[in-house]
Amino acid sequence: MRRLPAVLALLAALVLLGGGPALAEPPFDVPEQVTDRAGVLVGDESSVEAAVAELQAEDQLQLFVVYVDSFDGLDQEEWATRTAELSGLGGNDVLFAVAVEDRLYAYNPPADFPLSREEIEEIIASDVEPELSAGDFDGAAIALAERLGSSGGGDGGDGGSGVGTVAVVGGIAAVAGGAYLVSRSRRRRQGPPPTQRIERPDPHAGVPTEQLEAQASTALLELDEAVKTSRLDLDYARLQYGADAVAGFAEALTASEQDLSRAFTLRQELDDEHPEDEPTKRRMLTEMLQATAAADARLDEQAEGFDRLRDLERTAPQALDALASRATALRGRLPADEERLAALQRRYAPAALAPVADNPAQARARLDAAEQEITEARSELAAGRAAAAVGDIRVAEDALAQTGTLLDALVRLGDDLQAAEARVAQVRAETEEDLAEARALIAGGTGAGLRSQVARAEAALTAADAAARPGDGGLPDPLAALRQLEEADIALEQALGVARDAEQRARRAAASLDQALLTARSGIAAAGDFISTRRGAVGPEARTRLAEAQRHLDLAVAQGRTDPVGALREAQLADTLAQEALRRAQSDVAGWGGGGYGPGGFGGGHGPGGFGGGRGGVDLGSLVLGGILFGGGGAGGYGGGYGGGSRGGFGTGGGSRGGGRRPGSFGGSRSRGRSGGGRF
Repeated sequence: MRRLPAVLALLAALVLLGGGPALAEPPFDVPEQVTDRAGVLVGDESSVEAAVAELQAEDQLQLFVVYVDSFDGLDQEEWATRTAELSGLGGNDVLFAVAVEDRLYAYNPPADFPLSREEIEEIIASDVEPELSAGDFDGAAIALAERLGSSGGGDGGDGGSGVGTVAVVGGIAAVAGGAYLVSRSRRRRQGPPPTQRIERPDPHAGVPTEQLEAQASTALLELDEAVKTSRLDLDYARLQYGADAVAGFAEALTASEQDLSRAFTLRQELDDEHPEDEPTKRRMLTEMLQATAAADARLDEQAEGFDRLRDLERTAPQALDALASRATALRGRLPADEERLAALQRRYAPAALAPVADNPAQARARLDAAEQEITEARSELAAGRAAAAVGDIRVAEDALAQTGTLLDALVRLGDDLQAAEARVAQVRAETEEDLAEARALIAGGTGAGLRSQVARAEAALTAADAAARPGDGGLPDPLAALRQLEEADIALEQALGVARDAEQRARRAAASLDQALLTARSGIAAAGDFISTRRGAVGPEARTRLAEAQRHLDLAVAQGRTDPVGALREAQLADTLAQEALRRAQSDVAGWGGGGYGPGGFGGGHGPGGFGGGRGGVDLGSLVLGGILFGGGGAGGYGGGYGGGSRGGFGTGGGSRGGGRRPGSFGGSRSRGRSGGGRF
């Protein structure tokens, strides 16, 4: 979670004390026809822009849609009047303003508007207000544009009569002062505005692109940390209180995870081999910042309620008992899992086991630290310092969760290697059949253009044999062999695709899909476990590739029954991205100097005593590598971190920062001011 600038932090504090709304927006000069300062249209701006462009082209009305968090303590009429004056809006301009956090909207047609007040209220009540209440903010704007265009709001040709008088706003008064009247008169004389779409200005104008990219990458990392921490917090709360008690938090986290996924997709598009021009790159970086900000704010809104749910200061003794029991169980697992790794090392190549080679050592370090934190927490409780014990509990929870992940990853990879070993011979035989078919086409004179793909498949087959049965007497890597066979399959699919009909292609793809999904899932699990337990050292590139790998795997599963050919491509791409994610993460860890990428200054301190030191001999290096603590930096959020730092997420602690909505902002009867408007 990111800390807001000092001014916004002060505003947030005022909210908690009963003052004005957080993230308030004073009236401003509206820069474009769709202005989303509340972050509610992320990914949907184009649909709203299309609707307002159509209204402008067909009815000569410019609809200006504005979403903000709050109307800055002003009533909707006053806020929109000032905004209209600052923006110089005229008789052909339609401004629709919504304060998302206040749950307020308003409108004010001019006196000569062709629709009656009752008709306008009916449009808002029947088509716009339900969309707002449901959180469909793009749908609300589109519905308004469509109804204005279909309800006789303009005749498309008089240049300033009925059409030129329309202004639907949250509080644009018909008499708003001399400056506004002068502006209206000037625009009337100029005739209707041009129908071309107004270009959206760069909201970060003046910020160098490199700096904007760094901001977006930092925001992406911090949100990824916040989501991971929130997921851990939610899992513990679900175990303690049941799924029903955390349903609202789970929904908020799922929505924020979707925003995070969208931001990762944008980052992957920026990182691919197709460079974007400067305006496109800046637009995509802006979308990344909007998506991360929206997700961040959503988690903020849930923090205070989550703090109340867990209330670790009150339930600390029970939480410590549960943690101690889990630590004992994990301690009992360690010897068997260490022997498991030794057995795997005797059976498989070092490269096959690289993702888990140091997992037992890392697990032991995390477990030692967790047990020490539990001891420290009990001491704090005995001394009557329950608040101080909460920070120790949070670190112990995270350390134990990572201990379990590290040991489970070792077991999973062993199972995957064994399954791959059992399938290599069968998959190789199928590949040989395809290769024979391609060679026959070439020999028959109908496959002259297939030679390069056949050569590629033959090379992949040779590499697969080397991985499965090393000629130097080395140990095998079955997963690498399967990946090489899949490479051969890709080449042969390209070679034989023209010769095979659609039915044959679908049948062959379906036969290969299960194997491709198995390989992709194994690769994603290995990369995910490695990154999640070493995230203090892992940068945005590896995390981006992992997120994209999961997205493509989900697509492969969804398309499996209806489009096996497409699903196969998605699964193979998912595995390729997962392998790249793992390589980048391993490179990050290999070059890690202890500072890390995680929130807390991106390389900040590590608490008293340095690595291996600190309180009670806690292995701080292991905890920082795991992203469990980041010294005194912190990423905002709510959880009391080690040594007073805080971590993002739903966690409980002394540094709690609740978002939430102002009392009374939801529900109640719909009220209308003299200029029209209400709540949703």
